Amino acid sequence: MLDINQLMVFIRVVDEGSFTAAGKSLGMPKSRVSRMVSDLEASLGARLLQRTTRQLSLTEVGNEYYNRCRHLIREILEAHQIISDRELAPNGVLRIVVPMIAGSGAMGHYLTRYQARYPDVRIEVVHTERPVNMIQEGFDLGFFIGDLPDSSLIARLLTESDSLLCASPAYLQQHGRPSHPRDLANLHCVKLGEGMQPVNYELIHAESGEVCSVKVEPNIVTNLMAGTMNSIVNGAGIGRIPYLVAGDSILNGDLVPLFSDWQVRPEPISLAYPSRHYLPKKVRMFIDFMVHEVEELNRLLDALPTPEEQLSAFNKLVRPTQPL
Repeated sequence: MLDINQLMVFIRVVDEGSFTAAGKSLGMPKSRVSRMVSDLEASLGARLLQRTTRQLSLTEVGNEYYNRCRHLIREILEAHQIISDRELAPNGVLRIVVPMIAGSGAMGHYLTRYQARYPDVRIEVVHTERPVNMIQEGFDLGFFIGDLPDSSLIARLLTESDSLLCASPAYLQQHGRPSHPRDLANLHCVKLGEGMQPVNYELIHAESGEVCSVKVEPNIVTNLMAGTMNSIVNGAGIGRIPYLVAGDSILNGDLVPLFSDWQVRPEPISLAYPSRHYLPKKVRMFIDFMVHEVEELNRLLDALPTPEEQLSAFNKLVRPTQPL
C-alpha cells in the first residue's frame, strides 16, 4: 500500500539534493529520511536513488517516478492548504505592480472594494512603465496590458482594452481632421509611456478587416495618463486613450474620436503572478475578486445600447456619488 508520507519525503530528497538537506527542511533526522525512502523502494520493488558517499542521483526508474509524482504531491499540498485556511481571513501586505495607464480611476475603485472586504490585507501598488521582475522585486501580482514580459509568469486574462485615437476640437480645426490612418504620420502625437521612440498605431477597418499600421513620431511623451489626457485636451496633438477613460472628455466635447470606421486593435489585460502553486490566500482572493468584478462590469456595459450610456455608467461606477 502506498504511504503518502514516504512519497513526500522522496520528493523532498530529490528537490533538496541530499538526505541531510531534506531532513533539515522536514525537521526530521537524516536516518529517518533514509529509512522512509528505503521503505518506499521496498514497497515498489525498485531502486529509485543511487547512493554514494559523495552524491545522490536518480535511477532511470526513479527519474520517471519523480516526474510523474511531483506534480501530484504539489496539488495535494495545495488542496490541503486551500481547505485548511478556508475559514481564515486573508491578511498581510499585497504588493501589486500596475502600468501607468491604470492610474486613471478604475484601479482605485477596485482596490478600495477589495480592501473593504478584506480589511486585514494592506495593499501596496507600484505604477510603472519599466520592465519588472516580479519575483526579484517581491510583487505578488501584476496587471499587464498586451503581451507578458516574462513567459514564466502565470496569466489570468481579465478582459481586453478598447482604445480610441482622439484629438481636441481646436487641434483638428487648426490642422485638419485625418480621413485615413495614414494621415496620422503628418500630425503631432502625444505618447503615454517613456522614451521618444515612435508610436506604432495599428488599426483594423470595421467592415473590410484591412489592417493599417502607422508609426508616428511623438512631440510630447508623458508617463502619466492624466498628463496625456491634459495635453491632448489642450490641443497638443492626437493620442491613444482607453475608451472608458476618455468617457467624460468625449461626452462633454473636449475630445473628438477619430476614424469611426477603424478600430484600434484591442490588447489583452491580464493579471499575472509568479506561480500557480501555494498561492497565499490574499493573492487567490484578489484574483477571484477581480475576475468577478470585471465580469460584472462587462455584463453591465453589454446591457446598455449606446456608447454614451456605457461611458456614463462606467464613470458613475468608478467615481460614485453615493457610498458603495
